[in-house]
Amino acid sequence: MICSILKLILVVGFVFYLTSCSNKSDAKQTSQKQTQDTAKGQKFEPNNNPYLELRNMALNATPEQLVIELPKDKTKIYGVVIDWGLEEGTATLVAFMRGDASLYLSSGGGIMGGVGRENVQKAVKNFIDKSETYLRKTTKTETTPQAEKNDVKFYFLTNNGKYVGQESMTNIENNTSGWLPLFEEGNNLITEIRKSTKDKNWE
Repeated sequence: MICSILKLILVVGFVFYLTSCSNKSDAKQTSQKQTQDTAKGQKFEPNNNPYLELRNMALNATPEQLVIELPKDKTKIYGVVIDWGLEEGTATLVAFMRGDASLYLSSGGGIMGGVGRENVQKAVKNFIDKSETYLRKTTKTETTPQAEKNDVKFYFLTNNGKYVGQESMTNIENNTSGWLPLFEEGNNLITEIRKSTKDKNWE
């Protein structure tokens, strides 16, 4: 099942949906415009692949930029970035507590958006909630290298810095990995993102 989902991702015609984070002081005035801009999207040519820039922006997004308020008395995850090391490069899933999620491919393409889509918001919540139970399995990190081939990296963005966990795809595929439930939750999120982009009202 996991392999079939990844193969499907690699052969689908991908579209990037560009959006920008708003400042907290502008949140009320710009929230509607952000949703509209995200829904429109923009297609990129293979030789103009913004993968690294988008991945870097996601990994360095702050709660203030995302207009997310977090408790100060405990470590809380507000974003998750998962890297899959594939034969053809890297697939990166990004999800933020505010309810949006994206998929980027280093080979070019991806799906970006989900803002305002109920099914994606629900899947993001489940994904973030599941991630909270894995925080104790990670270590704090200052660097965010991409996953090597056949590896998966789980980056947790928190109000107390970045944390990382790692697993091999071999262990995930043979059902021996403790990270499998979170990986499957990530695949469920990808499915909901793709459903949203196929919605007739999503243009």
